[in-house]
Amino acid sequence: MDAMTASAILAEQLTARGLSVTRQDDGTLNVANPLHVRVGETVTTGGDCYLTDYGYEIGQHGDEPATADRVAFLLGLPRAHRIPVTSSAWAAKRREVVR
Repeated sequence: MDAMTASAILAEQLTARGLSVTRQDDGTLNVANPLHVRVGETVTTGGDCYLTDYGYEIGQHGDEPATADRVAFLLGLPRAHRIPVTSSAWAAKRREVVR
């Protein structure tokens, strides 16, 4: 997977988590928390990994969902645990919590 494809996949994952993403021509992603406009990060590709603006490795190419979770956490968005919204799933989850 090349860097342009990897950054496009990461951009989709970040958008799905509610972050505002602007893609640059070189594959750089400017990511911001839409609730706090001054909270943002620039994510670039370096070899086979993603780097923050400060040069910290935040994830690997091929593991975009986990990388997006880390960026979302870094920008102050909690990770949402997604469970199916059905009455049986809700009841099962409730029983686990009550025990």
